[in-house]
Order: sequence, then structure tokens, then C-alpha cells
Amino acid sequence: MTEEIHMDEFFFFTYDSILKKLSREDEGYTELEGEVDKLVEKYPLIKKLREGNTVNEGATQAEMEAVQKYMELRYDMQTYVEREHYFRGYRDCILFLIHCGTLGMNFEIG
Repeated sequence: MTEEIHMDEFFFFTYDSILKKLSREDEGYTELEGEVDKLVEKYPLIKKLREGNTVNEGATQAEMEAVQKYMELRYDMQTYVEREHYFRGYRDCILFLIHCGTLGMNFEIG
């Protein structure tokens, strides 16, 4: 019996598990996440933009600075995700080789 691999589901699951792991275990990521949450709470304009709405005029200087800060924080958070994804690739590859029987069953991952 062969397993059908759905790559979209695999990548979603991988990305989702990385986000959960970072939120649970990485202080730097959770600190950035907290700053983002505070900005979104203080400046509802950010939530509107995240939902896909546009703001053509009427934004204050403070709101524009908050949006810029939000974007910087999200970029920094994405760096954490990409780093975690990069290192996870090696682990997933080894686990896949073990699963296929290429590395045998006596292989341990710390």
C-alpha cells in the first residue's frame, strides 16, 4: 500500500507546527508576538489592513508609524519561522529515511 502525500497539507501542517512550537518555546518569538498584539489592540487600523481593507486617507502619523513598526515586527517573526523551518528540514529528511527503511530502525534522534 502506498501513502498519498498531499504536499499542500504537509506544508500547512509543517508551518502550523512551527508557529505553535515558537509560540510555546521561543522567548524571542513570543516577545515579538506580544508587541504585535499590543500594536493591533492600540491601533485598530492595523487590524483593518490585515483583513485586506484599504485606508486611502485619514490615518494619523502615529498610526502610520505603528503600521511600519508592525511590519518590522512581522518581518522579524518570519525570520524566526524561516530559521526553524530550515533546521527542521534536516530532521524531517532523516525521519523520512528512517520511515522508508533506508537508515534502519536503530537510528536515534536526540
